[in-house]
Amino acid sequence: MEAEEKARQMLDERHGEMDVEEIVKLGRLFNQHEAAGRVRYDRFSPGFAGAIMAKLGQDVVRFNSVVSQLWTQPLDAAVDLLGRMYADRSILPGAGTSLPSYLLYLREPDRFGVFINATRKGLGAEVGDVFRSDSKASYERFCTALLRWRERHGVAAQEADAILTAVMRNLPKTSDDTTPTVGELVGDVTPAESAHAPLRLTIEQVAAGSHLPVERVEAWVEALRGPMKQGVFHGPPGTGKTHLALLLARHLATAPANIELLQFHPAYSYEDFVEGLRPATDDDKGGFRYTVREGILSRLCERAKKATDESFVLVIDEMNRADLAAVFGELLFLLEYRDTAEVTLPYSQRRFSVPSNVVLLGTMNTADRSLALLDFALRRRFNAFALEPDDVVLASWAAARPAVNADLALDAFRLIRDRVGREAVVSPGHSYWMVENFDATVAEHIWAYQLHPYLAEYWFERPSELRQLDADVRTLIAERA
Repeated sequence: MEAEEKARQMLDERHGEMDVEEIVKLGRLFNQHEAAGRVRYDRFSPGFAGAIMAKLGQDVVRFNSVVSQLWTQPLDAAVDLLGRMYADRSILPGAGTSLPSYLLYLREPDRFGVFINATRKGLGAEVGDVFRSDSKASYERFCTALLRWRERHGVAAQEADAILTAVMRNLPKTSDDTTPTVGELVGDVTPAESAHAPLRLTIEQVAAGSHLPVERVEAWVEALRGPMKQGVFHGPPGTGKTHLALLLARHLATAPANIELLQFHPAYSYEDFVEGLRPATDDDKGGFRYTVREGILSRLCERAKKATDESFVLVIDEMNRADLAAVFGELLFLLEYRDTAEVTLPYSQRRFSVPSNVVLLGTMNTADRSLALLDFALRRRFNAFALEPDDVVLASWAAARPAVNADLALDAFRLIRDRVGREAVVSPGHSYWMVENFDATVAEHIWAYQLHPYLAEYWFERPSELRQLDADVRTLIAERA
């Protein structure tokens, strides 16, 4: 590749003497390739495009010393130095596994490979092995397996990284990954189809699907089986509130067809939720007339009254986005006195009650509105289940996925959580990072297009702190690439 030849020439001419600008330029050459007739800078990782090299340039003397040794020493001595760098990252902080291995690859492409997470995981999937980055021996074992794989498939040295990255990205989910999707949880299942729908989830399956302790899920279930059969999951964005509510609904409801899901919004009203007047055409007179239409809760309650041996669940997502006191109306009274109390609905004038076999589960984003600001009459009638940003949940999720760069996901999550504040109501949750085939490129997209804009909205008075966090996150992504 032309870019590789330019990098070799630059190293031959400038090793030991590079300034910060040249260090960044070298990184761009490392990461340069051509695709669809255009020069691109994403061959390996976002780090080589600037962040990691800029940080390495903060200690120009150390960078020049280490790179010069890797480039000019006899190959065996250079491999020894790489091994020491893998065992002790303080030799050149920020270099990770990619920089030293790329220098060796440039020296002898048919002997050495670029050791990044994508290539080691992709090769591991191809040959049925696991490659670690902690010693000279582990790197040499990777290179031996890589050479055999290339020879077996006729892959050129310059093509191996792209092919193995594609392999890594397409690794199938593990057999343990049986968490239902939202579509599977509350799909369009009719009563006739419910006999063929998946069975109810056990508490253990809910805990496994949410990566939470079984004891915690059991405590929530016991609370909802008491007289207060409604609960709200509250916490910052990205803590898995909706996912957990849907999983728990699959345990509490006797059939998937008995689950209803809706999302509140500022225009949502009592007429949508309980009942209201709606215009309808009058075929006989050619005009309009108003008829009473039942809301989603009324319809679910009527179904529940006709099937007293079954359980029904209504999941209300983003419930604090609506005017809750206005939407619930007299339901605040009925939720407390189920089966024993009735009210007369304002439009139909029919008697109405909430049966005890209906459970309400809500989710609430505390970044939008604190739970303490809810109408007290409503708040005291809902069990409050807190969900916080949790690295244990993220680690559990990542452990079952070999294609995920778990170290990067956890370190990025912890950096942002600790900087924003563990107790802050706007602290982004763990589920932002729970993306299949998570790697450095995915991490950069999550930060640039989801979390950075989100924090910019809440940190508008703290621009310098956000700039520093932005620099630190990008550097971390580069280092862990």
